Amino acid sequence: MKKLIACVLLLFFAIGIVFRHSPAQVVYVPRPVFCPTLSNAPCSQIPAYIGPDPRLGGSNDYPGLIGFPPTTPNEDVETPFDNMAWQMFVALNWAASATKQPAAIGLTTRGQRVWQQYRKVSDLFGNSTVRGQCPSALALPVISIGSDGQGNPQPNNEEYLQASTNQPLIDINGNWTLFERRVNDVEAQYLQAPNGDSSQTLTTLAGQQAFLQNPQNVVKFTASDATPIGKPGSIEIKTAWRILDRSRGDDPSRFYTQEAMLAVPGDLVQGGSKICATVTLGLVGMHIIQRNPVDKKHPALLPEWIWATFEHVDNAPLAELPCSVNSSCTGINKDTCGQAAPVTGTRYSYYDQNANTFGTNIRPQSTAPNIADYFWNSKPPYAQGATTPGSAKPQATRCFSIYPTTEKLNRQWRAELAKYKTPLQNYMLIGTQWGASVFVHDIDFNLLRNGVPAMLSNITLETYIQMYTVSDPKKGGPGSCIGCHSGANLSVGTKPLSDFSFLPGLVDPKTARSKVNTAK
Repeated sequence: MKKLIACVLLLFFAIGIVFRHSPAQVVYVPRPVFCPTLSNAPCSQIPAYIGPDPRLGGSNDYPGLIGFPPTTPNEDVETPFDNMAWQMFVALNWAASATKQPAAIGLTTRGQRVWQQYRKVSDLFGNSTVRGQCPSALALPVISIGSDGQGNPQPNNEEYLQASTNQPLIDINGNWTLFERRVNDVEAQYLQAPNGDSSQTLTTLAGQQAFLQNPQNVVKFTASDATPIGKPGSIEIKTAWRILDRSRGDDPSRFYTQEAMLAVPGDLVQGGSKICATVTLGLVGMHIIQRNPVDKKHPALLPEWIWATFEHVDNAPLAELPCSVNSSCTGINKDTCGQAAPVTGTRYSYYDQNANTFGTNIRPQSTAPNIADYFWNSKPPYAQGATTPGSAKPQATRCFSIYPTTEKLNRQWRAELAKYKTPLQNYMLIGTQWGASVFVHDIDFNLLRNGVPAMLSNITLETYIQMYTVSDPKKGGPGSCIGCHSGANLSVGTKPLSDFSFLPGLVDPKTARSKVNTAK
């Protein structure tokens, strides 16, 4: 009898071990890698590539987000990309004057960040026809809105219309969100002289025509080295800023900020007088993309850039019933993702908890004669009077939840950055996308399959198209970085593809927006 009891107890013990170690029971926490050199603190080294990723060795499977979550690093295909994204974000937001200094200095020293020394797109493609000329005795950086002189914004300088829809995003204070684009020297050199030939520059119409005279020429931006501590490749950055106002309740200490001269030409301003205003800008969104190489060790990773996007944690709440790749999503091709689930006590930049409306991600409607025109009020709030009642505040809401492993990694990175008392602790990685065809073990899911993760949008830059896809999964859609940019092309000839970059389209400002415009 004692032997029988002992055997039964042993059986129950063994069953307990099996259950404790089954995939559904193991709690896996991805490990942060704070620096490409593997030091134990954040650093100013811009990573050129992902670290070791065994799952990419011969598979494009994406465990963790579809099916069972990963239980070991060898099963976690996404975290190496997310660590690279965080490394880029921190290194690019390092003080440009302190890149040789440790994190305690580099993350807290005031002044320009590394990315703010990169070239503006207007330096490469030329300025808009008309800009507000605003001399500044303080030599402040200038946020210059451009126009054609006839009341139509142009895209060659900074913008207040989202590239994807030609529509603006209005913040909680009633001001336009402002957008800025820059490229690193590696990309600038390629744009100016692809194949080392400046006569074939991609920064002018004539140069693009000369480039296409050689049928062998294909746009192929300079790729990074296939090692994290190698030479970075072409990098494009797009940032979203909002004007901070202490008197309205904003807390600048929670943001990376810069003092800037806001310059708006008179033909975009109600009353006709240009705007020259010193403003405090808070960073609310940041796209970072870097051209990756062909890597035989990682055959599942296609040379289609690595796409990372960050937001401030106070931007907007998550939807009450968010979509994810772990569950079916019924909102595809819809303008809204339903009601929001705001956190009580949070002052969001793009969501008013006191508003008497349940609509979210509302497209603002212009009061101007031409629906595409949104004029500036002559003084703050700058969007006052420019939109019809009920459409001024978009009540922005995040439609897709942040992916599980990414969310766990975010908490660790933010905790590390909090040690240095840097405002970067108040930002989060929304996701990192890379080119692949997703294999899902015959699981049917209503999402794109040409990029991993399937959907990635920044609500400050793509507010109104988070849910937009197309029926053909190979072509993608605006809700996917890779899907949207896969159609980018040159502005001349038969318009060959331009390696996922829309920037060459700026040589023809009148049509540059139409290439990425999404139907209402």
